[in-house]
Amino acid sequence: MAHGQDQRDLLHHEYSDFELFKRLIRYTLPHRKIFSVALVGMLLATFLTIIQPLLLKSVIDDYILKKDLNGLGFIAIIYFSVTVFSFLLNVITSYVTTITGLRIITKIREEAFYQLQELSMDYYDKEATGRIVSRITNDVERLLNLLSTGIIDAVVNVMFLGLLFLVLFSLDVTLSLTIIVFFPFLAVFIVYFRIKTRSAWQRTRRTLAKVTGYYQEAISGITVTKALSAEEFVTDEFNLLNLDNYQARIRALMLFAIMFPLMDLLLTLGTALVLSVGGYSVGQELISPGTLVAFLSYVTRLSLPIMVLSNFYNSLLSSMAAIERIFDILDSKPQVVSRDDKYLTDVAGKLVFDKVTFRYTPDTEPVLTDFSLVIPPQQTYALVGHTGAGKTTLASLLLRFYDFEDGNIMLDDVDIRDCNLENYRENIAIIPQDSFLFSDSIRNNLLYGNSNASDKEIERALLKVGAYDFTMSKGLDFQVGERGSRLSMGERQLICFARALLANPKILILDEATSSVDAHTELVIQQSMHNILSNRTTLVIAHRLSTIRFVDQIVVLDKGNIVEMGTFHELMNKGGIFTDLYEKQFAGQDI
Repeated sequence: MAHGQDQRDLLHHEYSDFELFKRLIRYTLPHRKIFSVALVGMLLATFLTIIQPLLLKSVIDDYILKKDLNGLGFIAIIYFSVTVFSFLLNVITSYVTTITGLRIITKIREEAFYQLQELSMDYYDKEATGRIVSRITNDVERLLNLLSTGIIDAVVNVMFLGLLFLVLFSLDVTLSLTIIVFFPFLAVFIVYFRIKTRSAWQRTRRTLAKVTGYYQEAISGITVTKALSAEEFVTDEFNLLNLDNYQARIRALMLFAIMFPLMDLLLTLGTALVLSVGGYSVGQELISPGTLVAFLSYVTRLSLPIMVLSNFYNSLLSSMAAIERIFDILDSKPQVVSRDDKYLTDVAGKLVFDKVTFRYTPDTEPVLTDFSLVIPPQQTYALVGHTGAGKTTLASLLLRFYDFEDGNIMLDDVDIRDCNLENYRENIAIIPQDSFLFSDSIRNNLLYGNSNASDKEIERALLKVGAYDFTMSKGLDFQVGERGSRLSMGERQLICFARALLANPKILILDEATSSVDAHTELVIQQSMHNILSNRTTLVIAHRLSTIRFVDQIVVLDKGNIVEMGTFHELMNKGGIFTDLYEKQFAGQDI
């Protein structure tokens, strides 16, 4: 498992660094006024920082060397005021830009979540849940520093370097040329580490996504793990992924750790050279002592913008993989596209499958080939057959989880692909075998079926499906726990029935909805079937063949084709495939 996930890490789109950065900058445009004010504030703070060494030069040359102490107090007050004002500007602009950065990543996360709601089921068939979660949490969070202070800091420090060198050359050309000698070394150094750190951070993000994905899967499957006593196996698999992430991060951090000490070493050598040349110049009275002190002060400050720019570059590289993965979600296109030219009204519920062909992926065999079936309105049809016969696939196509290759599916003589998707799905509901409930109250879980339903409507729906007594004893505000863990399987399924009834769909799909409940709950559901199926077209996917005696027609499927069709008694009297399936199930044999 640990090594079989690499293929799923491949992105669906390829981007250049320039394209990624350009698109990211677009998110800052609505906040350009705030960023502009912040930029001005930081530039002013930078200008004040440039002034400080010049004040030191004045103190030494104009006051200390001339033994004029009268003005030292005034200069000290100016120096202190400049330092405090610069500090306040930095604090204010940093706070404002951080808040703005938070707004931007909140917007990106909202867009990503909305896009995930719009994507079709084929996307979720290919992407692990943990990786998707990692993208909209870890990857989006990675952008905060970059979008808050990172970009502005980079711009300001580029300007700071430019202004700094103008001041250095104005102080002394020889000393300025001396320090410039080291810049080619820094340039080569940065380019070299760009190549190394880019790949290192990409690998780190990939391995972290694997850790997150496996962690999520392990928690979701904790019941299976404990039932099979597979804790050691799962832990070993997780440890392999965790170790891979650890090693990737160690490599990235080692590169990062080496980068700054080497830069400090280069700047220290430059400072030593300036001291030698500057000391000689002072001895020869080519420059004043104050000029040398100011110059050395600037050289020590030179390391800060270079480190900030290097840190920004490193942050940018580490963020590129995250940006790429986020935009990969935003740029993914749903296979099933909504059409706005047809809104359904007064749906009768007639369904027509006309020569439908479908396969899940282009390189697999078709699940359905030229499948045709007509279901009259307000009739109940059951689909039965071996696993893989195409029963659930038909339900998925009817719900437009996927689009079919050829043929048509019609609802009241309207092609379902021509319908507005949201409007179409308002007329159809499914009760799956896996009775999923959200970690919320009973009331809110029911409101997913109809967000405008009153408590009286909720109570009527619960009464109709036989769930009134236990829900009222617990209360509608009872928290059901994750996936409904605080309720029994039967209670969860009854709430799912009530939720579907609240939606009042014209078409209802029961996908083996009673196969995993106890006999008592199944009896309650059977007794409520008249209320559940009344005035709607129903498609029942059945595993327990004894539960479909009441349906109007039974459709027996085999490899995506209809092999038998009729009422329960007609098929039993025929003695064909359905009879064979029923007798095997009745005998307790696997079918």
